[in-house]
Amino acid sequence: MKRREFITGTATVVGATYLGFNTLQRLAFAAPDLGGKFKASDTVVLGNTGIKTSRLAMGTGTYGFGHTSRQSSQGVKTLADLLLNGYDHGLRFFDTAD
Repeated sequence: MKRREFITGTATVVGATYLGFNTLQRLAFAAPDLGGKFKASDTVVLGNTGIKTSRLAMGTGTYGFGHTSRQSSQGVKTLADLLLNGYDHGLRFFDTAD
């Protein structure tokens, strides 16, 4: 391979990669138009399911790394108070996965 061919080929690959990345970046990171301000406790519909829930979810995470978590180490009363506080402030989506 001649040096000129190497430089031309390398420039083509770098240019194509750069243009492809910029296009991908614009598609992936484009901010959706949300139609104004919103709150985490606003009610939204999950896809086509018809299920209405809050925009923000609260993870319960009672079994974390090493089978312990911040919530479980605080005790049942503190966890219950935390979850009730979220509910009182409009949260309706609680993620109960480990």
